[in-house]
Amino acid sequence: MDTKTILSLGIGLVVQAAGIVWWASKLQSEVQHNDFQIQMIAKDVSENSEFVKLWPAGKWGSGSLPSDVRQDLKIGMLEMDMDKVMSKLYNGVPKEP
Repeated sequence: MDTKTILSLGIGLVVQAAGIVWWASKLQSEVQHNDFQIQMIAKDVSENSEFVKLWPAGKWGSGSLPSDVRQDLKIGMLEMDMDKVMSKLYNGVPKEP
């Protein structure tokens, strides 16, 4: 065999080996990053699971979820607006609260 063929074959194998090492190290890095993310999320999931299990039992309240006052006020205003619209639609005059 010619030395040029052996040399180019050797260089090709070295380049392929370097590519495989780079790919494996990148894969290992992604696995480590995913493990870290899972550990960070697991804490939040366990706290949420604990809250969901213990809330209905009365540990943190009456057993019903807390209401959002701003949201409740907005919903109340929307209900009054819809009453006015429906009243005007069917009666021709708006109903005053």
